[in-house]
Amino acid sequence: MSYYELLQVIAASCLLTFALIQLLRIFWRQGRAWVQGLLPPRYLKPHRVPRDSVKGQSAGAPHE
Repeated sequence: MSYYELLQVIAASCLLTFALIQLLRIFWRQGRAWVQGLLPPRYLKPHRVPRDSVKGQSAGAPHE
């Protein structure tokens, strides 16, 4: 196998790997969206701390 043929094989391998990764990412997103569609709405709510309760505390105050 010549050097030029080896470079062609490497390039083809890189392109096929990149295409496979892109395809798997698409399937992963669709699968995740499908699973989230099956979950009840209570599991989809983000769990965030209200900003008002954080502002009320001073940085140096001990937690009770």
